[in-house]
Amino acid sequence: MANSHPGRIFVSYSRRDGAAFARDLRIMLEKEGLSVWQDVVALEGGQDWWSQIENALRSKELQHFVLVVTTAALESGVVKQEIRLARQEGKSVSPIGGPGVVDLNKLPRWLGHVYDLDLPEQKTALIAKLQREAEPRRAPMMAPELPPDFIARPAEFDALKRRLLDPEGASVTGITAALRGAGGYGKTTLAKALARDPDIQDAYFDGILWAELGEKPG
Repeated sequence: MANSHPGRIFVSYSRRDGAAFARDLRIMLEKEGLSVWQDVVALEGGQDWWSQIENALRSKELQHFVLVVTTAALESGVVKQEIRLARQEGKSVSPIGGPGVVDLNKLPRWLGHVYDLDLPEQKTALIAKLQREAEPRRAPMMAPELPPDFIARPAEFDALKRRLLDPEGASVTGITAALRGAGGYGKTTLAKALARDPDIQDAYFDGILWAELGEKPG
């Protein structure tokens, strides 16, 4: 039976080009006495796989999120979901350069330093970080859920989204966008959809706040 213990470190990677690297990484970390959660050894049959990943990332015992940076990982919808949830749960994120050539200039700006395990000093620094207690830093995601009868409005949605992202898909600083129209025309629902869009969440990586002021804010 797979080990259902959540572990202290979560290894996120793409199986397309990072499976062997992630396996060797897990073995290396376990030799250092660190407990690791990796899907190939921790997922249990008969249970929904994403629910198990969510449970691991929401676990209080799990403190560190290690991302194996490869081309396929940066394109993977599942990996992006794992990253968003890990940051919303306040896990400490440590990106590690994986196999293949990745243009570091195209990495999300919030990732910061990418560890190179071929350099002994960086490998030592990573292990030391993972051995320490992580200080939780949550990225808030406060936008309400969309209503069950939500109907997409692609033209209006895309027009507003373009105003909030630059050509590279990153956030636009110093901008205020407003929706104007009569009551009941779906402005609030459109704003909810925008706040829950994966591209918007990736670009505004520090979190998304939501406040309803009403007609007479106090």
